[in-house]
Amino acid sequence: MEELIKVTKDDKGISVVSGRELHDFLEVTERYSSWFSRMTKYGFEESVDYVGCKVFNTLAKQELQDHALTLDMAKEISMIQRTEKGKQARQYFIDVEKAYKQQAKQPQYKLPQNYSEALIELAKEVKKNEALQSKADKYDRYLSNKGLITITEIAKEYGMSGAKLNQFLHEKGVIYKRGSKWFIYQKYANERYVGYEIHLPEGRRSLKWTPEGEMFIRELLENNNIKPVLEQPQQLTVQEPVKYSGKYYTASAIAFNLGLSEEWIMKIGEIANGLHIKPRFSNENIYCRKTLDDNGFPRWEYTQYGAALIEAEINKFRLAK
Repeated sequence: MEELIKVTKDDKGISVVSGRELHDFLEVTERYSSWFSRMTKYGFEESVDYVGCKVFNTLAKQELQDHALTLDMAKEISMIQRTEKGKQARQYFIDVEKAYKQQAKQPQYKLPQNYSEALIELAKEVKKNEALQSKADKYDRYLSNKGLITITEIAKEYGMSGAKLNQFLHEKGVIYKRGSKWFIYQKYANERYVGYEIHLPEGRRSLKWTPEGEMFIRELLENNNIKPVLEQPQQLTVQEPVKYSGKYYTASAIAFNLGLSEEWIMKIGEIANGLHIKPRFSNENIYCRKTLDDNGFPRWEYTQYGAALIEAEINKFRLAK
């Protein structure tokens, strides 16, 4: 497997990745310090998901702030970017984890060479299994389950961090905090909303949500008038370039299709500004794109999604009249 990003082990044997190296690989144009600060707002905890460290830059001849990230954090950050580089990095970290698991399955001890040695090894194995059996029975229902999802994965669809969504669920009487860990209240304990994943060998466990729990959270957010960011474009803070192959509409075309006068052409631009659907960090997004007209002046053209949002706002204005 080709090494795309260097993965090392910390002093506890945990696989970690340099935040700066990941930042460079993802080809992020934003400064590392501000980018990393923004990434931590997705619910990552210092000393759990990352630790700060210093690296010496030989070109600048100075120390720079870096961070050692766990593979879980590196995967989530890569996915958050919603770029091809992000997908590539996430798949790379998944492949690295698979390779480590394959290595762990390989025997690390010398095979018995005769019958006596085999009996001794068997006795050791039986004794170890007896000691672990009671713990296995106790924690079996807490072991990692397929289909569980982190609070961060749910929260990012609503434009918030995992910490903020946890706080929302706490205020609604769903979960409570003990130390640095979250637990579900007893009245929801039998609803199959959550599962607890054990992180070996340290035994740390984390709360995750089942498909039923995810649906419960989404309904709770909906009931409190909190919608996914794609349904509320005015809440978007970062809009990534997207592929759109449909038809584009100018402000004048929208006005003509709706039977509006020419004075609405300027108003449509104002409506788009009010909806915050114009991209801030690129020339296009799912709602519109910036082009040049025949005279070389900037012009906004709207996708069918952007045009639909604008039409909805115009209809609200008509009804108010």
